[in-house]
Amino acid sequence: MTLVIAGHDITPDTSRPGFAGSVRGLFVTADSTITDGHQTLLSGFKKIYRVPITVYQPSFNGYDFQGYFTPRLESNCFIAFAGSTLTAQHVLNGINNHLSLMRYGYEGSGPAVRGTYQILMDCERNKLRAGGSRWPEDMFLDKDMEGLLTAEVVTRVVLHAIHGALATAKQHKIDKRGWDSLLTEYVIGTYCEREKRNRLYTIIPSHRIVEGIIEDVDLALHEVPPGELAVLGMQHYKAGAVESFNKALNARSDVKKAMFEYLNCAIDEVLTNNTREINRPAILSAFSRGDLVELDRRR
Repeated sequence: MTLVIAGHDITPDTSRPGFAGSVRGLFVTADSTITDGHQTLLSGFKKIYRVPITVYQPSFNGYDFQGYFTPRLESNCFIAFAGSTLTAQHVLNGINNHLSLMRYGYEGSGPAVRGTYQILMDCERNKLRAGGSRWPEDMFLDKDMEGLLTAEVVTRVVLHAIHGALATAKQHKIDKRGWDSLLTEYVIGTYCEREKRNRLYTIIPSHRIVEGIIEDVDLALHEVPPGELAVLGMQHYKAGAVESFNKALNARSDVKKAMFEYLNCAIDEVLTNNTREINRPAILSAFSRGDLVELDRRR
């Protein structure tokens, strides 16, 4: 098992009614062990990953598109997971491959007809690569490519990569235990260029059952707003995490440190009960504007 807690790093504003506060970024905290449900097998296994995002700009020779050779934008998002480490590693490889090879593109009837600039995956249809068009020199200027890396773009790519990584499962005769191993949960933190803010999402998988037979895995994407928490893995700790978060928020304390302490208390409780479902090292990281920094590690 695993326990991952993520949220917005906020300080409340008590001068206004309802929830209001300043948001400094995101935080994520997790244990880092592999267990079989009864004992710790390995320690120090990463469950929080920095995932690079690279978007390449198009290159032209006069009016003719030549290819994608130079990165224009380099950033990062983070992904943490709870579930099968084997499934997660396969999925993360797919996500890394897709996010590291993004392209600026243009969709429309042609260069002479107004269209839209966008960021595309390397595997997507791309009008520039289709050939047969000439592109004026006043296209793909810096101003045209600003603000295109939105949170929606990142989550769309992540969902596509997860679907792709799991696509072959339905080709095989898998029992329920096998299907259950694919239900790895993810939390994603990213910076939205357009909205100029950090955004947090969960992706929770579930079985698609047809006539009593599991046929596929569906993915539910949910945005976690400021003031709420994403809790993956051991769900019976969620209520306590929310209570501790709200207590720290109301006391104007550091909410990310409070969640790190709560995670360590949960680990102590599990170790006392000798169930070994989670264990140290415990990690606390902060994310803002594409930068993930480890703040604390407890062994």
